[in-house]
Amino acid sequence: MVMRKFSDVVVIGGGVIGSSVAFSLARRGASVTLLDASTPGRATSASAGGLWSLGESLGLGCGVILHTSQKDAGAEPTPLPLKFMDFLWESNLLFPKLATELLTLCGINIEAESATGLLYLIYDESQESHASRIIAWAGSDHGALEQWTPQRIRDEDPLITHNLRNAIHFPGDNQVNPILLNEALKRGACAKGACFIAEARVHALRCNNRRIVEVYSDKGSISCGAVVNAAGAWGAQIAKLANIEIPIQPVRGQIICTEPLHPGTLRSNLSTRDCYILQKAHGEIIIGSTTEYSDFSTKVRYEDICNLAAGAIRAVPALRNVTLKRSWSGLRPGTPDELPILGPAEELENFFHATGGFRTGIVAAPLTGEVVAASVLGLKPKFPIESFLAHRFQRIYD
Repeated sequence: MVMRKFSDVVVIGGGVIGSSVAFSLARRGASVTLLDASTPGRATSASAGGLWSLGESLGLGCGVILHTSQKDAGAEPTPLPLKFMDFLWESNLLFPKLATELLTLCGINIEAESATGLLYLIYDESQESHASRIIAWAGSDHGALEQWTPQRIRDEDPLITHNLRNAIHFPGDNQVNPILLNEALKRGACAKGACFIAEARVHALRCNNRRIVEVYSDKGSISCGAVVNAAGAWGAQIAKLANIEIPIQPVRGQIICTEPLHPGTLRSNLSTRDCYILQKAHGEIIIGSTTEYSDFSTKVRYEDICNLAAGAIRAVPALRNVTLKRSWSGLRPGTPDELPILGPAEELENFFHATGGFRTGIVAAPLTGEVVAASVLGLKPKFPIESFLAHRFQRIYD
């Protein structure tokens, strides 16, 4: 597609967050150009697509894996702030309607499940005592969590190991196909009039009177009314082009997947302290994910892959006889407090952030798109974003 001379908004980053922002802006009538550097290893490609609004915000999923890997960690993982739990909960509720809209608009089924749920497996006494606190943290406002006995686990999902104390079931935490979600949001944005430019790495921003007036990329330059930084793990680099500092660090996640098995072989999404496990609609079982603060390398290490496989076999012994099909890694955008950076930058009048999604970017994508689009257009976001503004980190640079 040919680069426009001017767009109301230029969105930098064509991952699931950037595409969601572009889609939300385009359906509100803004002219949008979505620039994608097509850099290997972005978070969308490394995600299993878990819509674990409660599980991740309570420290499970990648959170408990990160906690377990840290030698100096405390007794147990802790939840993210309640305000963010509410944000993820509200975003998760948007998926059924979004899935229908995207299927109608561009013919892509994003494989949004509605009845699988997340099952957190509890192996020992320390985890068992932690489980009661997980239920208390969730609160009655976030659905009815269920504590499953070993017999209930065997009845519901017979392939899961019998060597368990019990498990916690999160009935609202399901999954989606992250690659299809990304593609559907991008195509949906284009159907609403947005312009998508691939292989367009941004290398300069021209500012005038505290406003960005032009964006320079490998595919040419474009004048603009506003810019959204949705570059994920590369968000700090884009911000620096505008002389803005934000604390984004790449967090590498390595993932493996099996040969396709019969759909429904696993009946739940599983979270353990060693790995997470979920079966996709086409039959592959995804096992992830390491959570490593790193550079921009997307290498895959044999030792880490073996550890993930061992964790999966511990949870589902039948996987011992299943062939691994492939492995890969990607880079999540991490922040010091594990919360996203959203909304307007203080330093410039028309520069907006939509990055820092770390381990919750997929489930947060629908609401992130809506609140950032509203902020760009000068409207009141449907969910308050004051807790996610970049200036909360100002003390780091003072």
